[in-house]
Amino acid sequence: ELKTQSLQKSGLLSLHRGKETFGDLGGLDALKAFCLKALRTRQAEDAVTPRGILLLGVPGTGKSCFAKALGNQTGRPTLVLDVGALMGSLVGQTEQNIRSALRIADAMAPCILFVDEVEKALAGAASSGATDSGVSARLFGSLLTWMSDHESDVFVVTTSNNISALPPEFSRAERFDAVYFLDLPSEAERQAIWRIYLAKFSIPDQP
Repeated sequence: ELKTQSLQKSGLLSLHRGKETFGDLGGLDALKAFCLKALRTRQAEDAVTPRGILLLGVPGTGKSCFAKALGNQTGRPTLVLDVGALMGSLVGQTEQNIRSALRIADAMAPCILFVDEVEKALAGAASSGATDSGVSARLFGSLLTWMSDHESDVFVVTTSNNISALPPEFSRAERFDAVYFLDLPSEAERQAIWRIYLAKFSIPDQP
């Protein structure tokens, strides 16, 4: 609770308080198993610290819902980072904001750090020098450095609807443990999703 209060005072990150779990998500079995194994492995002293995952796919395939459910499933708080909200009007404020937000995430470990639709926040990094005096590029650089070097137990989950809009260095191997593409659900997955909603809303399963 003390950490939550500090989080709210900073205004740089928000705490997701939903109750979603993997039981609310039909399909995605391979992704669920991978993340649970990665986070369980972290408990061993000599284990490599898991970095996180990048989820790609069309809207509506469960990327954001998965990120929110992962925290509840593993007993970790889910911190939501809105990269666009870190932009400040004063010189140096944006850079200070991203450093402060990442320090808070480190202090909240073990936790999940969720960055939704990251391509929208980082799309202008390549032309930053001509558009905003390099502020976006420096923000992007700080985020990349932290993702590669941090040793805290912070598992990063980022989502993107359009990988072509992402800077190429963002999805390099050392940034993430895995990159998953979430497609529209298969027939079996649709049946699983349908059963979840039948139970959730007490709908009779008519033949």
